[in-house]
Amino acid sequence: MQIRFVLPPRVDSPLSRLDPRWRLVGLIVCLIALAAVRSLPGALVGLALALVLAVMARPPLPWLRERFLFVGVVVAVFALPIPLLGGASWSDGFAQAGTLVARALGVFLITAALLVAGSLESTLAASASLGVPRLLGRLAQMSLRYLFLLGEELARLRVALRVRGFRNRANAHSYRTVAAASGTLLVRGSARAERVAHAMRCRGFDGAFRTLQKKRTTFRDIAFLLTMLLLAASLVWFDRAILGGTQ
Repeated sequence: MQIRFVLPPRVDSPLSRLDPRWRLVGLIVCLIALAAVRSLPGALVGLALALVLAVMARPPLPWLRERFLFVGVVVAVFALPIPLLGGASWSDGFAQAGTLVARALGVFLITAALLVAGSLESTLAASASLGVPRLLGRLAQMSLRYLFLLGEELARLRVALRVRGFRNRANAHSYRTVAAASGTLLVRGSARAERVAHAMRCRGFDGAFRTLQKKRTTFRDIAFLLTMLLLAASLVWFDRAILGGTQ
């Protein structure tokens, strides 16, 4: 099977029409609030909020469904043993597992909304204008960009190995071959990174992200940000109130 990486789709939605700076701040605040909840009711409320934001972002259903199912399966693998290993009773264990699943799915939905609401370039430019170090933005953009190239290089290495009769088995020869192929991939990736860095410096790249999109704050942006702040604070307060009532 060939490894492929697919960029998130760009769609027109109420979230995409917002200023990238305040959209980023609002969604990050919701992410932090959802990650901070510790009760099952609070996690379910946060999941409902994340679902509303995902609907506002209008991601294509096939794209969202495929990744939602994948994340759900991965989280379920970690959540299923919790009732057996943790908690004073079965009900506590199932509550902890449900909280983990709801939080993880909610974080995924908010992240998906952020990815489809704006391009990576506009999001990174917005983060830089908000004071995020430029180095982090460059690392994120270059990692995503060359993930595709490394995937294509890995696919070519796999084809070359199969043409030479290699079949992956649980023996010492297969382990040595996989290790050699991994080293080759890393060496080629390092050499390509050096060439790209030289080319960018020759073209005068100074580390700043620039975009043709005008940054203009409107009443809609302020209303969205205040709403997200209020909802995030309410979610944390509700979660702490539930925990206080159960202690």
